[in-house]
Amino acid sequence: MPSKNEGNQPAKRLPPLASWPTIKILAPPKGRFSPKTDEWCWTYCSQSVTGRYHGKEPTCRSVCIRKVFPHEVRNIVAFKTHRNLGPDGKARYPLPSEGQPANLPRWLGGKLPIEDEDEDAPWHKPPPEPIKHWDEGWYLWTSSSRYAIHEKLNSMRRDLPGQQKADQQTEFRREVWQEYQAHLEKGDQSADASKWWGPIVPLQPFPEFRSKSLLVPLPLESPLFWDRMSKVFAPTHKALDIFQEMIQSAEAREFAERIWHKAWTKDPFVLVSKTFSMWYKMLKDSDTSPDDDRKST
Repeated sequence: MPSKNEGNQPAKRLPPLASWPTIKILAPPKGRFSPKTDEWCWTYCSQSVTGRYHGKEPTCRSVCIRKVFPHEVRNIVAFKTHRNLGPDGKARYPLPSEGQPANLPRWLGGKLPIEDEDEDAPWHKPPPEPIKHWDEGWYLWTSSSRYAIHEKLNSMRRDLPGQQKADQQTEFRREVWQEYQAHLEKGDQSADASKWWGPIVPLQPFPEFRSKSLLVPLPLESPLFWDRMSKVFAPTHKALDIFQEMIQSAEAREFAERIWHKAWTKDPFVLVSKTFSMWYKMLKDSDTSPDDDRKST
């Protein structure tokens, strides 16, 4: 039973328009908290019966498309996290080795082979190739190695600084393993080799898989590639130009009108009937065997 004090309390006053229906507009977060997709991968692997019996590697192919957003290489307001910046204000995160010019084919912008015209000339060390860095835009990655595909799937959970750190750790592990293998081959027992003494050995890295991978920006920045494409499609462009001139000229229009008027005459029917009669006569003559001809004679 309500008390007297409760009955005397005034009703709670609501703000104006509180009972009216409202519309809420929720803007998705931007920058590194954005839910947008920035990479798509398609992977296909197959194995044969004999390959499975002999323990061979499966045949794999993977293609990935990556979009680098501006906040990944630029210091935007509220997202100032990059430190190593270049003169253009962009972060300098190097591309993996499969994206460097030294490991790309020539028609995709790879370096040209250095040829010495004079063999007696003193040898000079060629200048180092410029290192390519990530930039905002689109990239295409492809590989035929299952180890590279496995590493690619792991890299999809890392940002560019994390990917750079993982690549450095992989390269360091490979160098340590090569140094350990050289120690075993030489059988070095000096004091410098004491770090290899003991039951603990370095972890063996994955086999080399970068040579089976490829990373290029989109659109391609190789003049040689576009020169080849222009030569391949040059006849197509020529044929299309001729076809366009025929369409625009009056002669083609007159020819089309003549075909249209001719189609409504009896000449097409006569041509089809004669063709069918000749075809039927040839088919009938081919069915007559030589034995039938001898019996008739």
